[in-house]
Amino acid sequence: MEIVDGIPVLEVVLENPLLSIRYPEEGCLLAILDTGYEGFSIIPRDLFKLLRFNELSLHSRNLLLPDGRLSKSIGTFGRITIPELKTFKDGFIETSEGVEEVVLGVEFAKGFKFTLDYCTYSAEIQRC
Repeated sequence: MEIVDGIPVLEVVLENPLLSIRYPEEGCLLAILDTGYEGFSIIPRDLFKLLRFNELSLHSRNLLLPDGRLSKSIGTFGRITIPELKTFKDGFIETSEGVEEVVLGVEFAKGFKFTLDYCTYSAEIQRC
């Protein structure tokens, strides 16, 4: 885990375990940790389709945005692997119009201890 441009990010791998698809195929991608987002994870639509989540049973939700507007999302269950900890977590992965980053929310964060040190610009993640 690290802090990039003031934002806590975590190296992860996204997986559709039902269809045995992972992204990226090699290495990791950076996901933003956002405790203002109460869900598990929200990802861009093109990545949602690449992982073929759109082919699974989908559920829709209404998201309350910081500016008070409502936005519809669709999602299904998937897996996020954290190579740094050699562990994974399953949860509801959703997408919505205008999402441009992989975001991890409060539901994802449960079960982990995050230490953010803005004095040294360092960050750490541990299992509880």
